[in-house]
Amino acid sequence: MPVDDNALPAWFNDRQQRIRHSYLTPGNTIYQQSGWGSTPERWRAGREVILNGVPRAGDFLDIGCANGLLLENLIAWSAERGIALTPHGIDFVPELVELARVRLAEHAANFAVANAFDWQPERRYDFMQTLLEYVPRDCQQAYLQRLLEKVVAPGGRLIISNYGSRSRNEPPLDIDLHLQKLGFHTTGCGNGREEDGWVATRTAWIDR
Repeated sequence: MPVDDNALPAWFNDRQQRIRHSYLTPGNTIYQQSGWGSTPERWRAGREVILNGVPRAGDFLDIGCANGLLLENLIAWSAERGIALTPHGIDFVPELVELARVRLAEHAANFAVANAFDWQPERRYDFMQTLLEYVPRDCQQAYLQRLLEKVVAPGGRLIISNYGSRSRNEPPLDIDLHLQKLGFHTTGCGNGREEDGWVATRTAWIDR
């Protein structure tokens, strides 16, 4: 259902409150604070695929960084591949940004409280990752186009991911096909599979 401009603040406020309630429930594990409710092994199987779109060193921005766990892990996993990434993150839940700053204290200044939908960055990034669910469906094309034009550095790459839910038996969206339907030219894609073949994450990327 389309969301008009007048309804956007309420849409974002509702989403913010849902995330705050889900991620910041007292007693949550560090994985639950990042939206994950299963094992570390399944987490890696489902998230490391994001790095398939990162062929070299550079600054990596995670939109919707939550508590910084994904960034922390991506930095470590990329180092195993011989690639050095500098972490940056934004999230529109202040409490989560503070957790990320503590988790990645050496890079605390690289985190900010912001809604990527209307964020005005002071710089650009070599690589950045986002989910489409951060904006209403009818805003997706404009959202991605704005990120490419305003946030991704020349020669950089925008990585778009979609996560499935095994507990709800919901596979991830075919993000590569979806992006093409939105009018974008993708330059690569990948699937994060668990040991039994379940696809936990689909990701694709667009070069600038």
